Amino acid sequence: MLITINGHDLINTFIFSLDSFTELSQLIHNLSKEHFGYLPIDPPKDILSKIPSELPPFLDNTPASRELRCAYIQHIISKTLTFRVFQPFLFTLGRRYDKADTFFQMLSMDIRRKSVRREAFWRQQTLKAAYTTSDAKQSINVAAAVIVDEIIDHIKHFADPKHLDSLLIGVRKIVKLAAETWRHARVERELVLANFPAPDAESVSNEGWMEYAANKDQKHTPSNEPTRHVVLRTFPRITREAAHEDFASDEEKATPCVYSQGVVLYSDSPVIMGRLQEFAKNANDSLATDSPPKTPLGAKGIEKLPPIDVSSPKAMTVRSAPTSPGTKGQFMKM
Repeated sequence: MLITINGHDLINTFIFSLDSFTELSQLIHNLSKEHFGYLPIDPPKDILSKIPSELPPFLDNTPASRELRCAYIQHIISKTLTFRVFQPFLFTLGRRYDKADTFFQMLSMDIRRKSVRREAFWRQQTLKAAYTTSDAKQSINVAAAVIVDEIIDHIKHFADPKHLDSLLIGVRKIVKLAAETWRHARVERELVLANFPAPDAESVSNEGWMEYAANKDQKHTPSNEPTRHVVLRTFPRITREAAHEDFASDEEKATPCVYSQGVVLYSDSPVIMGRLQEFAKNANDSLATDSPPKTPLGAKGIEKLPPIDVSSPKAMTVRSAPTSPGTKGQFMKM
């Protein structure tokens, strides 16, 4: 399908989606680095209570603490985008019309059970109509503004109050890109899905997900310890299903595609181990001076942890452009 964006030349929505999801993950990563590297004051207790209990404290301004704080910010932004933009049937309905959105979701599943082909056609025509009405742009802007406020209300407590204006501009840019990208992806016949499972979700495979802050220069071998588990996710896994056989006119449509592998933080990921290393060092320093440890985690200590590389993470997107598969990536069966 060809579209026109802001008066520019026609481009393929497939390539547009690949590039846009890559840009979105990069914008979220950059925002977390730019605005959350320094924490002048501790956030309110009600905000701190929402942090996963298994995540080591990250209110200090040490390297590992900053990296962990950035991961949490990315988690909050991505989670909000997933549940407010990517997963509703029509995100412009907003939270006020949850029942209407649920109705469309159920109707879509009911039609799909009877005929995948018919559901694809119905969904495409329904969403095209919704996104091309005279007030569609206004509806998108209203929904986006609500999402921006929701994100800002949570993450502003971890940023420097002196730079809230620039933070707001950055979040608006992220939400706008997410809304526009998803709007174009949803009017395709092939179903595009965004997955952001909870850490304790059952029957969820983490195979294929990128590990947060893992060193890309060397192969990472996941720990076989049964205690290794997901703490949080920092970017959703976004996939496009294969086209129905009646619509599969070329290889691009006939094969499932991964737009984003998704990014996950494990209990033994480099950034968490790096933070525990800092606690262990503080505990040793406290024992050396006969003073009590600063935190409960510091009291536990970590024995001889190796140096941890907490280099900045990048969300990897599997590029699948049909024009040059050698450089863009490859199609993947799911």
